[in-house]
Amino acid sequence: MLNILSSISAIDWVVSILMFIIALAVLITIHELGHFSMAKLFNVYCQEFSIGFGPKLLKKRRKGGETYFSIRAIPLGGYVSMYGEEIELEDGVNVPEERSLEGIKKWKKAIILAAGIILNFSLGYVFIFVSDVCFPTVYLTSNVTVVENSVAYEAGIRSDYHLYIYGSEITVDGISNFSAIPVSGTSNSDINNQYGYIIDDNVVYNDANYVLMYIPTGNRSEPVFSQSVYLFQASETPNEEAFKNWIANGYSLPYYPDFSKEYLHPSLNASYSTTLSFYVPSSTTEGDIIYDSEKVNATFEMVARSDDTTNFYWQDVGMSFQNRNEWLPFATRLENTFIDYGSAASAIFKGIGMLFTGQSEVSGIIGIMTQSATIYSSYTFATYFYFWAVISINLAIFNLLPFPGLDGWSLLVTAIEGATRKKIPNKVKNIVSAIGLIILFGFMIIILIIDILRLIGIM
Repeated sequence: MLNILSSISAIDWVVSILMFIIALAVLITIHELGHFSMAKLFNVYCQEFSIGFGPKLLKKRRKGGETYFSIRAIPLGGYVSMYGEEIELEDGVNVPEERSLEGIKKWKKAIILAAGIILNFSLGYVFIFVSDVCFPTVYLTSNVTVVENSVAYEAGIRSDYHLYIYGSEITVDGISNFSAIPVSGTSNSDINNQYGYIIDDNVVYNDANYVLMYIPTGNRSEPVFSQSVYLFQASETPNEEAFKNWIANGYSLPYYPDFSKEYLHPSLNASYSTTLSFYVPSSTTEGDIIYDSEKVNATFEMVARSDDTTNFYWQDVGMSFQNRNEWLPFATRLENTFIDYGSAASAIFKGIGMLFTGQSEVSGIIGIMTQSATIYSSYTFATYFYFWAVISINLAIFNLLPFPGLDGWSLLVTAIEGATRKKIPNKVKNIVSAIGLIILFGFMIIILIIDILRLIGIM
C-alpha cells in the first residue's frame, strides 16, 4: 500500500482529500435528506438535521424555523432527530402527538425510514450515469510510445509498435480488443480485482520460471510499462476462473501465472531479461495501417531500483502504452448505465455474503480515502464517479441490513408492529438499538485500526 501511495503527488493528495470530504458529505447529506424530506412531508417534528456525530462544530437554525442544521466532528454518518425517537425537546417546545414519528401511520413511518436508502440507491445511479454518459470511454491499446535513447529504444522498440499480447485480437486500425484476465482472489491487495494481460509466458529469473503480466496502473495518462508489469510464479495449470474463456476455447500456454502466490517484489538484486514480440505498422496502398506484416522480437533487461531502504521499483525503460478515447453512441452509453448499476449492486451483495465466509476484506474511512486518492491520481473522472457510485450503493445496502441501529432494523420493527398491531416497548427498542450502535462503532474502530495497519504496510 505504501508503494502505491508514495506515487501520488502532494498536489493530488491535497485535491483528492478535499474531493473525498465533499463526496462523503454529499453521500451522507443525501441519505439524511431522504429522511428529513419525508418527515417534513408527513409533518413530523424534526429538531436537528446533523452531518456527523459527536461534538458540534456548527449549529444554526433559520429565523422562525424549528430545525437546527449542524455539522459535527466525527464524519462517519449523520442523523435527523425526530420527535418520537426519545429526543429531549427544548424548553418551552410542545409538540402534539400526531407530529410524532410514532403518531403517524406505519406506512408513512416506513417511507421516512426507507427514504435515505432509496436516495443513496438513486445517487449511485446518478453517479454511474455521469460516469458512462458524460465522459468518453477510455480504451487501452497495445500501441507503445518510446522515448528516444531509452532502454526500450536501444532494444529496437519504436513508437507505434504494437506489443503482442496473448489472447488479444488485432483490429484493422491497430487497436486491440484484449482478452483480459481477471486478477482476483489474490493476496496482492494492490492489484486484486484488476485485469491484466500476459506478455511473456516464460521469464527465467534465478533459475525459476515466471510469467510476465501487464496490469495497467490507471488510464488518466499513458500507463508506464515499468510501473505496470508484474512477475508471477509460473504454473502449468491455469486458474479456472481467470482463464475460463481460454479453457473453453482450447487455448493453452506452457506456463500460467499463479495468482495464489505473491508476485515478485523488486529488490536491489532483482533483474531479469525478457523478450517481447512486437508488430511493426505498415501502410497499404489505401493508407490503412496493418500490424501483422512484420514481427520483431526485442530483448532487454529489467532492473530494480530503490529510492530508500524499503521502496523498490523497476527502472523506467522509456516505454508507455497509448490510450484511446471514444464516445460511444448515446443509446449504448445509456444501456451501459443499467448494466454497470446492476453489476455494482450484485458485486456488493456478493461481497457482503463473502464476509461471512472470510473471503472478503472490509475497508473503513481510511481505506476508502486511500482508494479514492489512488483512483483520482491514476484514473479518469469517469472511474472516480463510478467509485463513488459503488460507495453510495454500498451505503444503501448496508443500511438496509436488519441490524440494530441501522435503518433496516427500524424498518423490520415497524413491519412487525404493523403486522401484529402491537407496539414493542420503547425501552426494549432503545436498549437493542443502543447495543447495536455500540457493536457498530466498535466494528468501525477495529476496521479503522486495520486500515491504518494496511496503510503502513503491517498487514
